[in-house]
Amino acid sequence: MDSTRRQWDQLAAAYLESPTHAKGEDLDTLLRFADPKADETALHLGCGVGHTLRRLASRVRSAVGADATPGMLAGARTLLAREGLTNAMLVVTPAETLPFLDATFDVVTCRLAAHHFSDPGAAFREVHRVLKPGGRFALSDNYAPDDEALDRFINTLEATRDPSHVREHTVSGWRDLIEQAGLDVTDESRGTIHIETEPWLARSRTAEAAAERAREMLRTAPRPTADAFGIDAGGFDLLKVVLRAAR
Repeated sequence: MDSTRRQWDQLAAAYLESPTHAKGEDLDTLLRFADPKADETALHLGCGVGHTLRRLASRVRSAVGADATPGMLAGARTLLAREGLTNAMLVVTPAETLPFLDATFDVVTCRLAAHHFSDPGAAFREVHRVLKPGGRFALSDNYAPDDEALDRFINTLEATRDPSHVREHTVSGWRDLIEQAGLDVTDESRGTIHIETEPWLARSRTAEAAAERAREMLRTAPRPTADAFGIDAGGFDLLKVVLRAAR
């Protein structure tokens, strides 16, 4: 956890300017699935620099952004101030042990963070605990194909680029973790986003030796892998899923 925190503390500025995080079809779908309302209280888990939190906070009475890294929350504070949002609180906490009372929130969201959680099952159990009965949970994250070789490729690539990466689960894996936490998955949406390799590596400040290993993996990927991930001279596709669950 300490090494992860140190790494992400240094990256807030790059993620403030990241178009992949600032917008996207998955973000629009996440908010549609979460269906936040003006009189509700919301939690955004793993909020990073706050791109999703700012959209969420603008639609609810009050919002909390939770993240394990103070540096990323400093970026979120900058973004919220830039947007003039005063109804959002920022809390430093790991996702697996949230400092909130039971049944506190109407809505919980989590976007592009759960693949960094050391124990996503524990985090989703915490989501269940802090949600009010009838509350909604919306998760957006990358996913691995069901094919074992393709799963291994994308998770190895992600970990090569970013040592804080833990695991992109398959869609069924994400669903199982949510349902084992006591939540009922009711909706699913899948999509892709094309990633440009060099900005992707620069954003995480990947060490050059590791960056070259990632480039080599992409250059030498066998044809089925290249097809599955849309690998071309400039980048590749990340597979994304958005899930909606109810407590």
